[in-house]
Amino acid sequence: MARIEPFRGIRYNSDKVENLDLVMAPPYDIISPRLQKQLYDKHPYNVVRLELNRQTPEDTDTNNRYTRAAAHLGQWLEAGALVTDPRPVFYVYYLDYRTPEGHGKTLKGFLSRVHLEELDSGVVLPHENTLSGPKADRLRLMQQCHANFSPIFSLYSNPEHQILDMLDRAAGDKPLIHVSDPDGMRHRVWGIDDAADIATIQQVMAARPLFIADGHHRYETALTYRNLRRDETGLRDGGQPFDYVLMYLSNMDDPGLSIFPTHRLVDHLERFDLQRFLGQIADYFEIRVFSFVQKDAFLRELKTVGQRAHAFGLYSCDSDDLYLLVLKAGAAIEPLLQAPLSPILRSLDVTILHAVLLEHFLGIGEKELAAQSHLRYVKETEDAFHAVNDRDAQLAFLMNATRVEQLRDVSLEGEKMPQKSTYFYPKLLTGLVLNALRD
Repeated sequence: MARIEPFRGIRYNSDKVENLDLVMAPPYDIISPRLQKQLYDKHPYNVVRLELNRQTPEDTDTNNRYTRAAAHLGQWLEAGALVTDPRPVFYVYYLDYRTPEGHGKTLKGFLSRVHLEELDSGVVLPHENTLSGPKADRLRLMQQCHANFSPIFSLYSNPEHQILDMLDRAAGDKPLIHVSDPDGMRHRVWGIDDAADIATIQQVMAARPLFIADGHHRYETALTYRNLRRDETGLRDGGQPFDYVLMYLSNMDDPGLSIFPTHRLVDHLERFDLQRFLGQIADYFEIRVFSFVQKDAFLRELKTVGQRAHAFGLYSCDSDDLYLLVLKAGAAIEPLLQAPLSPILRSLDVTILHAVLLEHFLGIGEKELAAQSHLRYVKETEDAFHAVNDRDAQLAFLMNATRVEQLRDVSLEGEKMPQKSTYFYPKLLTGLVLNALRD
């Protein structure tokens, strides 16, 4: 049973910060050093100073990016730049955006405190494996600041749209927060404080599992932080602020959600030969060749074929051509796998890519993935092409997007996809509402 609660969020005080556009930031894991500097320069209260403070060569155990973030948080609260709302609410949060094709869409959901549950509880369901590095970073930040600065993005299934109807009613009022980001997206927030509406939302959500869409590292970090705080305080009743985590909850049955592919860049392959590789995989994949000037047609064909078969695009710095790789019907790939695949994992493009093309034929397995020595990820196809053209990568594998029903089925079966199997869009803005993890 999912336990969700309204909460007294910490928000920017518009009397102290007149233009809220200047103090917001994207999620920490997509902030480059260049963007970090731009955010620092935008405003002295920009949330990047909390979420991703700068590192310096002079950092020590007692003066570092985490202690500085905590100092900023305390100073901003004391100065009144950040204030705590007087009563607990659910924060309705709508994101208006355009798809790459130019279609206008709205992602609809709400911010809530969600009771932390173990990952094998069947209440909060992950779909991806995690790495230790990001979790260690987020844990140090939580231990210093005792707050959630950005929400975990989770999905639930509610085809009847009872909750969405209440969210739409709340969205008819003047928003508490209304900001626009540099990508042209509009972010609007309202509050639901009516006791009857809160109870209805809690009742509808109680019987539904929550599927983590974005924020696996943060959720696992929140579990570790909770356990540490329980040991420190001796409080294990499950009702403390550290027993909860900030989440954005959105209905996977609503058309406002978009999932984009995450493409793979491969480098540091010794003695790689493109033609030999193509010859090795020819028994399993149909290989169609496009010239680079046919790039648009190649991408359209990748998407079209991907609706009925496992299909991947391949671009190499050793060739001016683009290759469409389509798994042949009945291809006997099972002997190539390091371990048998369940039917649900076998249905995923990303699993076939990692298990067959990367691990079996290129030798990039779990050890190499954990070391992050051969594989990188990019969201935009043009970035993938540029990386290869600039000799910043040897190969680019272009993907089709994982479907939301595949995420649901994998999670319900207790399986895990490879890292970066999904790219949910739009990305939630950091800085709209913060959640305190201690009184």
